[in-house]
Amino acid sequence: MNEWFSPNTVAAFLSAVAALFAAIATWRGPLSAAKLSESLRQASDQESERRRFRLNVFATIMQERAQIYSMDGVRALNSIDVAFSDANAVREAWAELYQALNTEPMPEHVVDERIRKLLREMSAELGISERLRLDDFGRIYYPKALSEEHKLQHLERVAALSRLQNKSSPASNTSSAEQDPWPPQPKRRE
Repeated sequence: MNEWFSPNTVAAFLSAVAALFAAIATWRGPLSAAKLSESLRQASDQESERRRFRLNVFATIMQERAQIYSMDGVRALNSIDVAFSDANAVREAWAELYQALNTEPMPEHVVDERIRKLLREMSAELGISERLRLDDFGRIYYPKALSEEHKLQHLERVAALSRLQNKSSPASNTSSAEQDPWPPQPKRRE
């Protein structure tokens, strides 16, 4: 029995156990490293995609701030809650802008102020606002020709809408006596 507990036997046994663990580590190490590497790559890809989406929303609102009701501007505004779901300051600024946009009559100076605030909060969240002031978000180049073109489109849309509403209104569907399709009744002679 002493042979089993001799220092040479214990050392040989512990050496065999260490060799077994080394073999297991040699076999599992690359697999674990590959899994860890893949999970880190996926996390990095997700974070890159999230940042790209946020930058796209910010850039679109920045580009469309002169005419925020454009189709691209509306799409970007409607994406804020998803893109900045964990940024409370951005979502608060968006809620304030949303409230101003749904106020009748819509006060333009309040909408402009809230768009600037939203852009400032978004740029702070993205880490790109170190040197931007609130006035920088208000500086918009909007040529007169472009403004006139949009005004013309708006007037044409209002006129077409008015024309279509007048054609389909119930009052215009009733016939008057002058437009009666039947001939007049004969008059009696006396």
